[in-house]
Amino acid sequence: MTEFGDLDGRFEFYAIVTPDGKIPTVLDDTTLNAPAEWYTSPIGTLAHLSDFALVFTDWDDANTDFQRYRVSLPAGTTIRAFTVGVVEVVNAYEGMEAKAS
Repeated sequence: MTEFGDLDGRFEFYAIVTPDGKIPTVLDDTTLNAPAEWYTSPIGTLAHLSDFALVFTDWDDANTDFQRYRVSLPAGTTIRAFTVGVVEVVNAYEGMEAKAS
């Protein structure tokens, strides 16, 4: 995973995406979830998403899993590349997490 340092940065990742825009998810290292459970929401937390979905920070890793699951994926499924820009913004609530409610 990219080291952000001061939290500003840009990173790329690769996702295996079906023709209808779903990212297949896995039950464990060898089994895909049912297609009805494949990920379709916005990609917001890449670290969490890559724990269970076919999302990778390295193209070779994406291709390895793509080849592994290829026969179980719909025709037209491809590896797509994405770039995310991260910019830290002023947080009006910073420090509030330490206060007891």
